Amino acid sequence: MNLFKKTPQRSNLDYELLQEIERVKTQMDNAYTNFQNAMDPDLIDCYIFESNAAWKRYRFLIRQAKELRT
Repeated sequence: MNLFKKTPQRSNLDYELLQEIERVKTQMDNAYTNFQNAMDPDLIDCYIFESNAAWKRYRFLIRQAKELRT
């Protein structure tokens, strides 16, 4: 009986979750870079919202990854 053996399905979920975390990190970096270069107040607000949204999604995905590990 293999109680502690990873199943292919779980491994696939781990891989997809890590990919999504990397995508969100890229979104955060892009929003921060765009924010640094924005001059228009509306664009500044837009990039602040994008950055906050990406940060919240990142935190959610990290919590999901921690739950998978337990």
